Amino acid sequence: MVGVPGRSKGCVTCRKRKKGCDLAQPECGQCKERGITCGGYDSDRIFIYQTGGGSPRSIPKVGRHATASKSPEQPHRHTMQIVHVKPASDPGTQKFRPVSVPIMLPDGLARSAYSEKTIATFLSMYNPEGIIRTTNTDAKEFVSLLPMLSTRDEALQMAALAVGITQLGITSNNESLTRQGRTLYGKALKETAVALQNPFRANSESLLVVPRVMALFDMLFGAEPNTTSQAKSWLNHCEGELAMIVSRGPELFAENDEAHMLFTNARYRLLGPATRARKPTILNEERWKTIPWKGRIKSSDDVLIDILCGIPELLEAVDKLQFQCMSEQEREGLQVYTLARCWTLHFELEAWVNDKANAIYTPKIVNNSTSITFPNIDVASVTVRYWLTALFLYSCLDIASGIDPSTDNLLSHPDRPHPRPFARMIMKSVGYFLQEQFGITGVMAIWPPLGHALFYLNRNRKPDEEYIMSIMRIWHQPKLPSTMRVFLKSFRETVDMNTLLARPVSEL
Repeated sequence: MVGVPGRSKGCVTCRKRKKGCDLAQPECGQCKERGITCGGYDSDRIFIYQTGGGSPRSIPKVGRHATASKSPEQPHRHTMQIVHVKPASDPGTQKFRPVSVPIMLPDGLARSAYSEKTIATFLSMYNPEGIIRTTNTDAKEFVSLLPMLSTRDEALQMAALAVGITQLGITSNNESLTRQGRTLYGKALKETAVALQNPFRANSESLLVVPRVMALFDMLFGAEPNTTSQAKSWLNHCEGELAMIVSRGPELFAENDEAHMLFTNARYRLLGPATRARKPTILNEERWKTIPWKGRIKSSDDVLIDILCGIPELLEAVDKLQFQCMSEQEREGLQVYTLARCWTLHFELEAWVNDKANAIYTPKIVNNSTSITFPNIDVASVTVRYWLTALFLYSCLDIASGIDPSTDNLLSHPDRPHPRPFARMIMKSVGYFLQEQFGITGVMAIWPPLGHALFYLNRNRKPDEEYIMSIMRIWHQPKLPSTMRVFLKSFRETVDMNTLLARPVSEL
């Protein structure tokens, strides 16, 4: 049997209901909680690369674009063979198995670069120990979709293989593989440009994932010391991904389950360019916060990110109050508006905390530099997103209230939270996220909060020198900590550290 896409490892009942499955055995927790019969687990399916001769067969299309025949404009695909393997006895400790996929490498690379390990290497970067509980929800969703989506478009295959091959080259100290990975990255960029000219490919879910994978490549392997090029490439990929999302309209992300998952998974990451530029984002428009959830229920994280979407507008407003020339009447009107928006988001955030109290972790002691440990990576990820939102919100509220962050040494206010404790808690959390067991899952979760916490604390270093120095000790460690340090240094070069005003991407 050839050309059949991969499947979820969830139980039969959860797959039929199109719900997430916790993979518990003999019956999953979701079914048990709802009092319904758990259908158990099928044999896992993995793809095996098939090099035999003969003409490749037509591959059925999946999703909203499915048709009865293959369009001549679709990219060529190698054939696949499905092999059944016995499922692990304990899904909670299931190790990643090498997952082979049909590879479409240029002829010159096929013999030397292709390996079953390549995609498995890419996936294991999110979860080095192969244990499900060490990945957060974002990583689980992405890793579950990538093997299937990468079989549908050559651009995504090339992008994923570029990451996997480059990582293999680095870990095995094989410069030839590393060069081939970088070459494949360039070819993936060109293939993406070709795909965008093809209406079928341009509207596929697979192509929507390409910018995310390419941005990951730039973050991990795109370092150029003391330049902005790494940050610029990452920002360009994010802006490209957002443009692809906007061009499809919010309705698509309600109709298609895969597209909905990709959209909700991407929102937090795609706010990065807006918070850096301190400019409003289209993701804060009401239609983008409602239509994709038509007929669906928002998660706790979805609601939190709705609040975070309103932050870039506040950042722009306080920048105008600080640095823009305007009449006294205009300034007073903008200040009143900004204060009103800040308090509105404050009450929304307070309501979120009260309604979703079990979604975040509150350390008992927040005024020393002892590291914070969380119950698990999911709770940790949501918690630092909340702290980042609070840091943004209450620093904006301070500025709109006339408080200068470069001279403020306080830790509290009588009528609202102070931003400093949130920045400090983020700093104290870094060591937890950079544990090797979390791989790039931890790095992707902590780098945005850490970057903005450093921006805040560096405007008045004296009260927080101890916290800042604790990070210096951590991120000079080899591998991922150093990778994150170099990436954040590239971002720092794009911003005026005195004002936090960002240089336009076109000028980087």
